[in-house]
Amino acid sequence: MLRLRPFKPRDGEYLTGWFDNEEQFMKWSAGQFSFPLTRQQIEDYCRKWESDEKGWPMAVLDETGRVTGHLLMRMADYEENSLFFGFIVLDPCVRGKGLGREMISLALSYAFTILKVDTVRLRVFANNPGAKRCYEAEGFQEEEFIKGAFSYREEQWDNYQMVVRKQ
Repeated sequence: MLRLRPFKPRDGEYLTGWFDNEEQFMKWSAGQFSFPLTRQQIEDYCRKWESDEKGWPMAVLDETGRVTGHLLMRMADYEENSLFFGFIVLDPCVRGKGLGREMISLALSYAFTILKVDTVRLRVFANNPGAKRCYEAEGFQEEEFIKGAFSYREEQWDNYQMVVRKQ
């Protein structure tokens, strides 16, 4: 069983240990952070979102209260009743156990029930098929394909913008 709560700067101690290679890290951060992730970057990130009324980072806790995942709810549009998810990640130690789907389901429940939005979007790189399958399993559908959306070293990564609407 997972729980969702606001992300706190001290949660960064977990997050900084979840990325062991730069490519994996870039699939998560899309260049918004530099590798390796540091506590200072997490503190700056938390400060940034403290002052943004349209976004907030969330921590995902396991049944013992340990931080097991993270996601950002951002770009809240209260007139359009929409929201974006971003920076979605699970502790590598718990991947492959269905917790990704549970985390997304919990976040969607929060978005639809607590925030009362009708539409949630996210973006996922085409070279991250496991994440894309996870999102599709929770009802996300492709809305837009963006070719060459991100440059990583000598590569151009495509991404999908995906959407799910409240039923």
